[in-house]
Amino acid sequence: MDVADASADADSSALAYLLLFAAVAVVFWCLSVVCEERFVPALAVVCDVFGIPDDVAGATLMAAGASSPEVFSSLIALFVTHSSLGVGTVVGSEIFNHLCICAGSVFYAKGGVLVLDKYVVAREASYYLLSLLLLLAILLHEHAVEDDDPSEAHIVIRWWAGPLLVAVYLSYVVVCTKFDAILGKAGIGDPDAPPPLPAD
Repeated sequence: MDVADASADADSSALAYLLLFAAVAVVFWCLSVVCEERFVPALAVVCDVFGIPDDVAGATLMAAGASSPEVFSSLIALFVTHSSLGVGTVVGSEIFNHLCICAGSVFYAKGGVLVLDKYVVAREASYYLLSLLLLLAILLHEHAVEDDDPSEAHIVIRWWAGPLLVAVYLSYVVVCTKFDAILGKAGIGDPDAPPPLPAD
């Protein structure tokens, strides 16, 4: 009887994993359809109507849309499960984005060469470094929590950290929208010049 029960449990577990895998595959397919057929064309229309450059749209609108799953994961982790899943999701996804997606972009580029504007890359890398340092500084504050073991310290994020992080992101958006003017005033290169072609 025990062997039969164990076999039944194993079969039900295998079926549950199979159904879970199928559900995840369907969700990914639906997400790809929504992004390719609705989200990207809608962003193209918004950019055409408001005259938003492609790099600014990618760094703001596209990034906000692509990061919406992380936002909902963080909200669920904060208000429902009361866990630190949100921080791990954000940090882990950024590592994936900067390594795997960049590599995939190079593989997908024509000829396997991706030509980038060095000033745009410097802007993105600088703000990313600033955001990481700011997040690290906020997460380094540990305090004892009331009604808990005094010897055990917890990471405590104060209320002002949220508006501070949002303010830094808004400054990033402003820099993206005024980036050509900033380069022009700084006298760095020609912001209207196309990027150089790769050497053969």
